[in-house]
Amino acid sequence: MRNAMKRILLAVLLGASLAWAQGLDIIELRHRGAADLLPQLAPFVERGGALTGMNDRLFLRASSRNQAEIRQLVAALDTPPRRLLISLRQDGTDADAASGGGVAGRIETGSGGTTVTGSGHLYRADSRSRRDVAQQVQTIDGGRAAILVGQSYFLPMRQVVVTPAGAIVSESLVQRDLGTGFMAMPRVSGDRVTIDISPRDDTPGPLPGSVNTQRLVTTVSGRLGEWIELGGASGEQGASG
Repeated sequence: MRNAMKRILLAVLLGASLAWAQGLDIIELRHRGAADLLPQLAPFVERGGALTGMNDRLFLRASSRNQAEIRQLVAALDTPPRRLLISLRQDGTDADAASGGGVAGRIETGSGGTTVTGSGHLYRADSRSRRDVAQQVQTIDGGRAAILVGQSYFLPMRQVVVTPAGAIVSESLVQRDLGTGFMAMPRVSGDRVTIDISPRDDTPGPLPGSVNTQRLVTTVSGRLGEWIELGGASGEQGASG
């Protein structure tokens, strides 16, 4: 029993000694915010220590040895954010096909009798158009950037409301912003970059009031300066008569 009490007393004394040895150190940041560095520094704070921050200051309660270690880490991490140029290419191809036939004739009656003349033809027409969009936007490491270029359209909208007296149909115009662009948030580690990116591409559809919409939300990683493929979609559209 006495040995147990001695161990408890020794632990309390050691804890009190450690707490007494810890002091408060205020570290001023030059390039990064406290919120950016806290997750990276927290694992290196000694047991019993505490690290908080606000705006451009860190508040560290630790021993002098641990304070020196944290300051060395801050010096390595508190660097100016890297400026990045994000380029996005969106390639699209629209194809239409139409086929049909026609017959034309003429009947002539004269002294020589009746003459029938005529002609027929079959046709097939293919059209293909290519629409490539390239956009660029600048941001910093860990920042968020967005760009959208397009037009506003007024599209017809029909609503049907069923009431006890019957169906009521109302027609109106709604404004729809159609455009091409993307939102991105890059994070750099060494010579590699990880990007959370969500491109969009909206175009008017073939029917009145319809819209062709393409969306993509993804996270990709690659080396700085190289092109990274995000994804793609393909389909066919045709008309015949």
